[in-house]
Amino acid sequence: MDVKAVNSTSAALQMQSQNVENQKEIQNQNREQNQQKDLKEMFETLEPKMQEDIIKKSIDELNKKMSMLNSQLKIEMDEDTGIQVVKIIDSESKEVIRQLPPDVVLKIAKYIDEVTGLLFNEKA
Repeated sequence: MDVKAVNSTSAALQMQSQNVENQKEIQNQNREQNQQKDLKEMFETLEPKMQEDIIKKSIDELNKKMSMLNSQLKIEMDEDTGIQVVKIIDSESKEVIRQLPPDVVLKIAKYIDEVTGLLFNEKA
């Protein structure tokens, strides 16, 4: 048997196994996306009160888990922009450890709102 033939056969087998792995990974990703889509659709069909209850329960569960890390989860609405803000707060010092979106993003959003308000007021 020729050495070149053995090398090309092993390379072909290796490529085929990589293709199978890639296809499995794509199938897993598609399955996860479909599950997330189904959950989102189910959640959207619930009444607003039920949605709120589910969110509160989820936050409570997260807070219980985060209390082990001496942290707390706080979700609030930014008054100026109406954007939801999620904060992770140190339970002892009450210092904000992490905030999403960051203050800088909120300031930019507020500035954009002000500028667009000025533009619309000038045109009217």
